[in-house]
Amino acid sequence: MTAAIALAAGLVSCATPHASREAGPPGPALQAWIYPGSTGEPACGAPAEYRDGRLREGVLKPEYWKVNPEGTLTLHTTGEDAPCNGFSEANAADVKAHSAQQYTTVSAMDRDSVAALVGNPDRRATAIRSMTDLAHRIGFTGVDVDFEDFWNWSEKDEAHYETFLSELSHSLHAAGLKLQVDAPAELHDGDSPFRFAKVMAAGVDQLTVMTYGRVFATPAGEHCWAIAPEGWVREAVAYAQSQVPDADRLVIGLPSYGFAAPDPCDTKKIQDSVPVSELRKRPGWSDDAEVVRRRRDPGSGEIRWSERGVLYDAMDGAAMDARLTLLGRLGVRHVSVWALGGNPWFSRTAAE
Repeated sequence: MTAAIALAAGLVSCATPHASREAGPPGPALQAWIYPGSTGEPACGAPAEYRDGRLREGVLKPEYWKVNPEGTLTLHTTGEDAPCNGFSEANAADVKAHSAQQYTTVSAMDRDSVAALVGNPDRRATAIRSMTDLAHRIGFTGVDVDFEDFWNWSEKDEAHYETFLSELSHSLHAAGLKLQVDAPAELHDGDSPFRFAKVMAAGVDQLTVMTYGRVFATPAGEHCWAIAPEGWVREAVAYAQSQVPDADRLVIGLPSYGFAAPDPCDTKKIQDSVPVSELRKRPGWSDDAEVVRRRRDPGSGEIRWSERGVLYDAMDGAAMDARLTLLGRLGVRHVSVWALGGNPWFSRTAAE
């Protein structure tokens, strides 16, 4: 679907309920992450969103675990640590009641934390046991590994990471559970130390390629690039499909958020993963159809505008619909949205 066609769908409100697909030719099956948050943050709205049935036949992935700098795990539990979306028996049961499959996400956002865990056999064993035991006890489908900062990994880090995945997959499979792993969007072999083929060979059941965040590759002095330019996404999907030819083992990430950044761009000062409900409060936001038409970026479908030296960029429902249609045409069978909580969702027509 082109950006022009996507405009016909109009803006889709974050609060609009949508049912899961029940008729028509099947499009990509849907998944979504749930992020822990503090009281009053948009992330706290995630349960109200998934309770509308949008993922009744899909997958929910609450982030219950994080990796500490010393390589140990912390469980986000409901309370002071994570008032919203943290782990509790009640929260886990609610997630299960509104989805067909569920994964507990474990997150590490910097290379040092990743290396501290995967490079130590004792810490690996402890973490694997904890994650397997929890997923099995609460009846989830498995574990989703979201370790990032890939471009700062060494070859040794990657080798240790592959060992960790092999050990984790063995533990999960022995318990009747599955392993999902999040991967960088790459365009060719050696784009980062992450090795698709080796990771899949470690026993991964599904690989989720995070085709968003292109803004962080913006050269100094330019306007910040879009979150997920269509041409780049096409290339990343093509490479991922060459590495994971089984379409049911490949998941493509789709953004539903926005960002704010200095204009010209300074990638170190980007406010990333800003919920669209928050961007609606920023200077210059408009729901006027003609204004939205002018601001829609033809290369990504995203809404972009500058105000007082700040560039704003937001996905909306029309952009998400267009991207979902594109991915379906590219042969993608599984799509995972980052993230629920204050962000738009697909229209009923696009999700069918």
